[in-house]
Amino acid sequence: MLLYVVYGSEASLLDDLYMENDCYFVCIHNSKVKNKRQNCIYINKLKNLEKIIDETLKKQKITKIVFVGAAFKSQAALFAQTSATEVASMIEVNVSNYIKIVQILLPIMQKMKTGNFIYLSSFRSQVTARGISLYSSTKAFGEKFFEVVGKENGIFGIYSSSIRMGYFEGRMTGQLSEEKQLSIKLRAGNRRLGNGIDLVTAIKFLVENPYANGGVLDLTGGVNHEY
Repeated sequence: MLLYVVYGSEASLLDDLYMENDCYFVCIHNSKVKNKRQNCIYINKLKNLEKIIDETLKKQKITKIVFVGAAFKSQAALFAQTSATEVASMIEVNVSNYIKIVQILLPIMQKMKTGNFIYLSSFRSQVTARGISLYSSTKAFGEKFFEVVGKENGIFGIYSSSIRMGYFEGRMTGQLSEEKQLSIKLRAGNRRLGNGIDLVTAIKFLVENPYANGGVLDLTGGVNHEY
């Protein structure tokens, strides 16, 4: 049985992941949980994570821990117009918490001699624009951080990869006008936004393919950034 530890578990794109048979989930969330599932434990404080995992390993026949990093805090303004409080919050959610989680999970995975880290990144780690200085740079940090985690720990059977996502259905594109969404779709080779099935099948691929260790999987639908 796989134990998924999902940071940012309220992301609707991951709904299909929770339908997997023979899997158990520790869901790290920020907002209120809308639909609780029987195969999930919900926590909103990282200080409880290690205890919850230890208890789960004792109760369930877990063969591997898979971390999925879906949490992010977006940027709403130019850097000069972003308050110190907002900057600190973005760094905590997008950087510091990821480091803390890896510090908790890595020793457990090393003891088990197996594990996966899967970081959900964005094409914005490479394609910048005005108003996303912190968002882009923290995504780039995440990719490099998890790349090296994989290089350092592949010898222990612990693999780490990133999924560089394009425009997907969800809260970010949902805030855009229909005209803007149509423009984005026309810029994609697939002529549509990404969806939950696209993302979950990519996660499964990385779990099952250890040679993807240290790499980045582009999941952008062939978006044309030159438009």
